[in-house]
Amino acid sequence: MVSNQPLRNSTSESDKKALADKPGQLAIFAYNYLKESQGFRNRKDIFILDLGCGYGLDAVFLARNLPCHILGLDNSQAAIDIARRSLGSELEKRVELLCYDFSDVSDKYDVIFVSNLYHLLKTDEMAKLRETVKRCLKSDGVFFLSTFSVRDPQYFGKSGNLSGETSSFPDEKCLHFFTRDELEKDFEFLNISALYELDNYQAHINPGFNHISWVLMGRLK
Repeated sequence: MVSNQPLRNSTSESDKKALADKPGQLAIFAYNYLKESQGFRNRKDIFILDLGCGYGLDAVFLARNLPCHILGLDNSQAAIDIARRSLGSELEKRVELLCYDFSDVSDKYDVIFVSNLYHLLKTDEMAKLRETVKRCLKSDGVFFLSTFSVRDPQYFGKSGNLSGETSSFPDEKCLHFFTRDELEKDFEFLNISALYELDNYQAHINPGFNHISWVLMGRLK
């Protein structure tokens, strides 16, 4: 049964400073699920693959709050260098951050986590990511994804769409915006247990930051 409602967000709203330095909504969702899930809450170690880890904010948050080892991958060496500086000696033992092509990963993971990467990929790269999930997610593992919705008010339709791509618009990078049907088709190899839209409006930080994204969670069929 697919849930259209998010898990309760337990993050305090009292501290409004620098949400940009806090984990994303998908990391909070994943944390809440993993700490309560019968299959994970008693695990002494959870192995997590973070694809498109960027500056490592989500990886650091998950590593600080869960008994886990994390491999974070990104195609930007500059982002990886910044992320590594935020680890500290204790987290360095459990978090590995690499500038590396995710399509070359072969190990198995309990969790695969993809936040705000999928909409930046070209069609062939999206296919490679899905193949990575099929190859690297353990049979009892769980997949978490966040990606832009066609209802995103900040970017959708703000520039001419690509030829033949009614939901793809070139920006500094090409952005693709997804419908529910597209995501269900792309990830039809998963039993999707959660798929809902999240309004991430952060006017108190940046009046121009206003996104609507999909959150998806699923397991291999």
